[in-house]
Amino acid sequence: MDPKLINYLERLPLFKGAPPAVLAKLSDRVKILSLARGDVLVHKGNASDSLFVIRTGWIKIVAEGPQGEEVILNQCGPGQLVGEMSLIDQKPRSNSMVAISPAEVLEIKYDAVLALLNEYPLLTLSFLRDMSDRLRFANAYIEETIVWSQHIAAGNYDFVQRRVEESQSTIVNTDLTYQARASAFLSSFFKMVEGVKKREEDLKQQVQQLIIEIDEVKRQRAVKELTETEFFEHLQTTARKLREERAAKERKLSEE
Repeated sequence: MDPKLINYLERLPLFKGAPPAVLAKLSDRVKILSLARGDVLVHKGNASDSLFVIRTGWIKIVAEGPQGEEVILNQCGPGQLVGEMSLIDQKPRSNSMVAISPAEVLEIKYDAVLALLNEYPLLTLSFLRDMSDRLRFANAYIEETIVWSQHIAAGNYDFVQRRVEESQSTIVNTDLTYQARASAFLSSFFKMVEGVKKREEDLKQQVQQLIIEIDEVKRQRAVKELTETEFFEHLQTTARKLREERAAKERKLSEE
């Protein structure tokens, strides 16, 4: 039994109000993990049998984009819970979790959590509140993704680039609104808009060059068609006769 660990658990909103005796049993089932920056806590697709409480440091929840790029879905810091969803559906990890700073994490097996909830059912509300907060953030994330995508589809790249420039910090302040936090995480993914904008500008230049080339071909065809008409040949013949007559007059004048 670790008195410091029990005291820490008592101060967590997740376990608020739980009897010390219950938390003492739980503490015996807690495994303390130390992570360096960049360490992977869990990989997507791994079997899941435990949840984690972040004691110190920060963890990012990440997915992989269509081109293999990292998409940050969320960040969690001290006192927050991660990996709890599989407690309900018992499915493999849906995303990877990576430390973005040195971190200390408490690992608690699902069977220990279920025993705790069975002994002290009121804690179920705390878990539900945490999951509800996570779902609200997920909704905000989806809404922000739609907004950003609409701007890109409309060619309004400046909007996205401004939002990316405004969100350069490694760790996002948890006091921000759901929408602001979602924007910060989306910035890492939507940096791709710079490449999209450049490709569009290159394509516009290619189209403009093609238009110029097409116009030149049309001009040459029009000139060719004009010079091959009988009217043009008559004009050339008339002009040639006028030049010859003028030259003859000038010779005559010079002889006199």
